[in-house]
Amino acid sequence: MRILGISGSLRSASTNTSLLTAATNFAPNGVEFHVTTLIGELPAFNPDTNTEQFPAVNAWIQEVRASDGIIVSTPEYARGYPGALKNALDWLVGTDAYVDKPFMLLNASARSRVAQDTLTTVLETMSGVHIANASVTLPLLGTTLSAAEIQTNQEFAAQILRSLTVFVDAISARIARQ
Repeated sequence: MRILGISGSLRSASTNTSLLTAATNFAPNGVEFHVTTLIGELPAFNPDTNTEQFPAVNAWIQEVRASDGIIVSTPEYARGYPGALKNALDWLVGTDAYVDKPFMLLNASARSRVAQDTLTTVLETMSGVHIANASVTLPLLGTTLSAAEIQTNQEFAAQILRSLTVFVDAISARIARQ
């Protein structure tokens, strides 16, 4: 099983990216969990553009297509999620890469509720399947915890492990039904 982590933040010291990186260490046996680095490399979306012109776009589409599930962690900017994440999602709309793809959210702040709700609506509109009981919010707002510090925090580790277990189990059940 392949899980793709997507951080909505391009910051080098992003709490969302640290959270996803920490989560990769809790992936159950047999699960490959990779955090993409392509979001910041994508050109501005233009539906008239031939994607073959941009290797990063093709690589992004293939990463999503090859995954069995998506985990998104994103900050909230001005009551929405960042433009780089929206741009990346727009590149998927005209493809089959995201059709019927399970997703969950790893939220680093309870204050980013509007962005999370909007993102959920967009991902569901794109035909994603929200595994809501796997999504979790950790109180990381205002911290500068590294992935290793998040991973070794017993409270955070337990929540991440539970969340990933629920997500992987839901994906496994979907695969078994197909």
